[in-house]
Amino acid sequence: MLKKLLILLYSALLEPLLAKQKQYIAQQIIDEGGGLSLDVCCGIGRQCQMLAPFCTVIGLDLDFTMLKYAHTNAPTVPFVCADAAHLPFKSRVFKHAVVSLALHDKNPSMRSRMLNELSAVGDQQASLVIMDFARPLSCKSKVGHTLIWLIERLAGNDHFTNGREFVKNGGLTTFLSSHSLTIETIKYSAWDNISIIRALFSHAKVTSQHFL
Repeated sequence: MLKKLLILLYSALLEPLLAKQKQYIAQQIIDEGGGLSLDVCCGIGRQCQMLAPFCTVIGLDLDFTMLKYAHTNAPTVPFVCADAAHLPFKSRVFKHAVVSLALHDKNPSMRSRMLNELSAVGDQQASLVIMDFARPLSCKSKVGHTLIWLIERLAGNDHFTNGREFVKNGGLTTFLSSHSLTIETIKYSAWDNISIIRALFSHAKVTSQHFL
């Protein structure tokens, strides 16, 4: 019962705040022609719901209760209950992968395993679109950062500690760069506290930056 209540609160309070960012992510994939896409740690399935009319998408999450709720949001989407560090898919099958706010809460080893798995299931030109926290640099972003971490504190000690370490070490941009991914585009939102990065596992040369 408590789990269902938390899911309803998540749906009512957090998802509306992320709607604009998730629509941007969906549009990036649509603009690239769609193709088989994987939403890792898909939660209640809103990103899958946005993508489903335009491409074939699979949602994956370890929380079965969350996936049951996701199925009500996107009934035509296949959802898989599995560990993001052990993806149950064949190699080189996905054209796109999405990870939204699902790295910062993990420990460093788990984050790296997730990227390794995504690299294995992505095809030769696969793109990875990730949304997660950036390191705050301006006064405005530091104010937003304080508000975000008051909320993050409610998610539990491990979640909070891992998230603080993630941001302190440079946030999403630094993490992806340290894993030899080529960053193609970056957009910032939430007073520059959230970055949305499109990256390639191959060695493309173009890097550009925009602001949301």
